[in-house]
Amino acid sequence: MLLSSRASLQGQPHSFCMASTGGGHSTTVASSDAAVSNNPAEADDDLDLNGFTNDSAMMIAYERDLETQRPDALFRDPCARVLQGRKGEALSTQFGQLCSHFNLEAWPEFHKMWTAARTRFIDDQIDAAAPGVRQLVNLGAGFDTRNYRLQSYKGLEAVFDVDMQVINDSKATILPKLGLEPFCSKVTSVSLDFLDQEKTLKTELPKHGFDLQKPSIFIAEGLIQYLGAGANKFLGDVCEVARCVGSVFVLNFLDASALEAWSTEDAKHMTLTESRVRAALLGHDDDKSDAVWDLQFFKFGEEALDYGRFDKRFPPSPLFSFVVAKRIRRSSAT
Repeated sequence: MLLSSRASLQGQPHSFCMASTGGGHSTTVASSDAAVSNNPAEADDDLDLNGFTNDSAMMIAYERDLETQRPDALFRDPCARVLQGRKGEALSTQFGQLCSHFNLEAWPEFHKMWTAARTRFIDDQIDAAAPGVRQLVNLGAGFDTRNYRLQSYKGLEAVFDVDMQVINDSKATILPKLGLEPFCSKVTSVSLDFLDQEKTLKTELPKHGFDLQKPSIFIAEGLIQYLGAGANKFLGDVCEVARCVGSVFVLNFLDASALEAWSTEDAKHMTLTESRVRAALLGHDDDKSDAVWDLQFFKFGEEALDYGRFDKRFPPSPLFSFVVAKRIRRSSAT
């Protein structure tokens, strides 16, 4: 996701919910998992990660490496150990101490478990959608490494990684040093500021070969909370390029509407609600189009977003939410 510097909101709790340092899919857990035949460097001595990635990206990489080392790992991420840099472990430990801010008292492992579940959930969504889509658009792609270890990428015609120019430049320097070959060879980096009022996904993606008439999957992981008041614009922009029947949009978002600690105006800009997401997406449906959104929401701790990583002392947490939106024919909508 976006790898620019993230600042805390005037002392309010906030989530380092980026996933740009890449997840991984276990070679031993599920039949669709991809085996990685060659390993990246074991240390970051030759990679200036601290100069390119921000603290939250290194924290997420560390947490994915932790999951990778488990005997019952939900995924295997061959890049996480390198991309965590030298600060990932300390940052993760520090963030775990904020568990009470997330209504998860005395569960300092909460974000490690969320990182594991979130990574696997998106992997599963990509694997499920891949047979029916031709293109994948990673929104705020950062250093995402799924193309290096998910075999489902083999069936894609093209992958588009959309992020800021500085991130794309950094990625072009670092990822080749990992020594891995992508499963989809046609990968295009698209530089875009999602808050730009003139340049949008609809103006920029086609310039780089994206076909608006082909079903595609769009991934937005750990991104939208950093767009503030621009979240609605972002959702509208995605709708404009995801009008083809069969397209899928996987959005990770924070719903903190029930948390007093997140009630300041600044914090509210980082969060959405299920009703707001629903209204934003359905509000962009074209009455004249045969394609409409079918939405399904998920919360960490529910059966479909658990994977054995949620502490059952707590109810499912809307702070860690997903919506999976699928374009279906209007005649099929109920």
